[in-house]
Amino acid sequence: MPSIFDYIKKYDVSFLEKSFTEIDNIIFSRFSYLKFDNILSFNDKISIKNLYKKYTSMNIKTDYNTYDLFKVMATSKRFSSLIVGNYYSIIDDSLEKQFSAITIFLPGNLLYISFRGTDNTLIGIKEDFNMTYMINIPSQFESVNYLEKVLSNNSYFAIVGGHSKGGNLAMYSSIFCKKKYQERIIKIYNNDGPGFFNEIVTNPKYEKNLDKIITFVPETSIIGMLLNHKEEFIAVKSRKSLILQHDLFSWEIDDDKLIRVKSVNRKSKYIDDIMTSLLNISIEERKKFFDIIYQILISTGVSSIDDLTKEKIKNVKIFINSYKKLSNGEKEFFIKIWKKIVVVATNNIKTYLIVRKKKTPS
Repeated sequence: MPSIFDYIKKYDVSFLEKSFTEIDNIIFSRFSYLKFDNILSFNDKISIKNLYKKYTSMNIKTDYNTYDLFKVMATSKRFSSLIVGNYYSIIDDSLEKQFSAITIFLPGNLLYISFRGTDNTLIGIKEDFNMTYMINIPSQFESVNYLEKVLSNNSYFAIVGGHSKGGNLAMYSSIFCKKKYQERIIKIYNNDGPGFFNEIVTNPKYEKNLDKIITFVPETSIIGMLLNHKEEFIAVKSRKSLILQHDLFSWEIDDDKLIRVKSVNRKSKYIDDIMTSLLNISIEERKKFFDIIYQILISTGVSSIDDLTKEKIKNVKIFINSYKKLSNGEKEFFIKIWKKIVVVATNNIKTYLIVRKKKTPS
């Protein structure tokens, strides 16, 4: 099936010749994962072509697909001359915050404001944990500040988007920014990003922006089904399975659109039922459980998932030793929650298998 790269090759024309599409949204959402910390400041503006030249001279590490996408963008007629700016990135250990965003300037006084999802830092993972028991996380407040700062510097209209946590931030910032900025937001793209607690989805401001939100999820969505949503899902086809479908590069394309499927499949609903059941565990217990996991993770002395996977045997030993150092009370609590998780998963798999058996033709 055609990929993002095939789309760029087929439609290698300017945005004046072919207007913005949902695939451009996917491309810009992935673009924000590139790290320009030592290249761009908030006030810098530069073409994608020239930014790529700077980036390659710095020998910055990134995954192959994202790097290849950047390379193709930098050499294409459609993307190379686009100006990007307002880059901002911050990691704050004390606040357990990982946030980054960048703005792409499109013809016709239009912006695409792209929020980065969770990166490979342990702080980024911890902030994801925090979303299971905190109504608001620090990155959400940061996203509102960022969006308002960008829009206060011009009179442009904006499309706001992101992938994973970035999709959640795109929604949150657009919903809770000042009214004068909301009026300039024409679309909000949430690409497989988690939802919110009821306190957010029942807020009148959320309801007011529902018609702008476009939420894409893969057919076996896991991340995008977390917490609560009020907007409609658009389920799309992926060439991968289970959690790997979260990867935007796996989403299948037909011409200039994502390939739709009728709805998320049973696997996605099964996993969503498990996660919904786990949210019945008290907020205090969820917080304590994830704090212990994070404590074990940081005991390795590394700061990123990449570093964590380099010396697996060594890190497993550190995990075990770190667990042994927990107090008896912490160990008992940790085991108790794991047992609850196993019970929830077991009960839901029974229901899933019964439903599956009923739907299987005899």
